[in-house]
Amino acid sequence: MAKPTITTLAMCVAILFGAAACGPSLVIQNVDYSQPIESVLSPDSNNEVHDQRYAIKFNISNLLEEEGTSSVDEIRLIRNNAGYYFVTAAGFNNVYVFETDEGELKLENKIEITGQGLGQPAFNQRDGFIELVDRASGDTYNLNQEGRN
Repeated sequence: MAKPTITTLAMCVAILFGAAACGPSLVIQNVDYSQPIESVLSPDSNNEVHDQRYAIKFNISNLLEEEGTSSVDEIRLIRNNAGYYFVTAAGFNNVYVFETDEGELKLENKIEITGQGLGQPAFNQRDGFIELVDRASGDTYNLNQEGRN
């Protein structure tokens, strides 16, 4: 009599473990992470920028060092539909593309735009790409996380 009870108990345990391993999984696809308009952020005395509207805060000291400058008045920031952040500023030669990770932004790509520095950059969200306009020169660039289109 004990043998069927042990077999039944073992089967119940196996079924429970199997059900737990196949637990509920929910996937939401076709997510659009894009910000409709750019954020224009002024760094504080610690070189931190904070966008309360999109809930992001980070330090730009490494960007300034990479660009060979000590300060900027404003940082331009926009996020594309794939979730990558594009960052630049007046005087920068490059646009920096970052992907998100747990508690950090990791450089995905550094897109060289000009050797003379951008005069008055502005980002626009377009269908399938980020448009960078240098309002000082009138030049326009179409960008994605891989580089220029």
